[in-house]
Amino acid sequence: MRRHYIKNRGILITYAIIMVLSITACSNTRATLSGPVAGAYWAKADSNSPFYARGYHTSVVFNDKIWIIGGWNDAYVMNDVWYSSDGTNWTQATNDAQFLKRAGHSSLTFDNKMWVIGGNSGYTMNEVWYSSDGKNWTPATFDAQFPRRCNHASVVFNNKIWVIGGALSGGYNPYNFTNDVWYSSDGTNWTQAAANAQFAARGYHTSVVFNNKMWIIGGWNGSYKMNDVWYSSDGKNWTQATANAQFPVRGSHTSIVFNDKMWVIGGNGGNIMNDVWYSSDGKNWIQAIAETQFPGRCSHTSVVFNNRMWVIGGALAGGEQPGTYTNDVWFSSEVIK
Repeated sequence: MRRHYIKNRGILITYAIIMVLSITACSNTRATLSGPVAGAYWAKADSNSPFYARGYHTSVVFNDKIWIIGGWNDAYVMNDVWYSSDGTNWTQATNDAQFLKRAGHSSLTFDNKMWVIGGNSGYTMNEVWYSSDGKNWTPATFDAQFPRRCNHASVVFNNKIWVIGGALSGGYNPYNFTNDVWYSSDGTNWTQAAANAQFAARGYHTSVVFNNKMWIIGGWNGSYKMNDVWYSSDGKNWTQATANAQFPVRGSHTSIVFNDKMWVIGGNGGNIMNDVWYSSDGKNWIQAIAETQFPGRCSHTSVVFNNRMWVIGGALAGGEQPGTYTNDVWFSSEVIK
């Protein structure tokens, strides 16, 4: 009788273990099929890239390559340009582009060209340059209609280049922030869409195009950092999606659009962060991970390339002008496998 009980008990334990494993397997299968979404796991593509460590640089995707343009490394500003077809192997297009060395500029792709807009080279600028190969750069204008600025944001929307906000004067920590919005169809002639948009003046914010709207996310106005989110369909009229997103306040973060979502990665909120957040509507934000595999950073860049999100360089410690820069490169796949 006792032997029969022990035998049955063993069967029950074995059955329970099988059920737990089955439930876990099903749960993991669901996670693989429907998530977790990108941003929960990051891998290092290259731990010692040939380009100098830097922050306040720009990155774009152009001609099936990732490009890195200019920046600042706590000792000097740069105007070098690098590119990579895989995020691991990097080639220098030029060590000394025709435009002045700068940081806090913006870059984008438009009209089959890469563009560099504004920035800070010891003083703020409103120059606009373009290139089809990363080596040879042509000025669209040395003095755009919009005031000189750095740490602004730029996007391409409705077949126009847009410049949004930024810091108008000062050194590497300028305090004269603006909330104006400008656009151009050719990079040379600029028109003001809004002199004082509904959102507060700011710099160190991010902008993306998502769901046929321009969005701005967070930033800093010289007194405090923000986590508000705004959108516009015309650049003139802006609507607040949220005054306080679920992610902490920050500036010098990055934002991209990937997998039908907007993403916020890292930044400086008083401390240097390496969290990752996403949203499908700009109002409700979900944390993909609280602390990624890459070290916390600000003034880095992010792009979408080869169906992955990428994080490049940045400052690992300190304040808005941190002194520890890196040249590491990280990527995240679309779905954990």
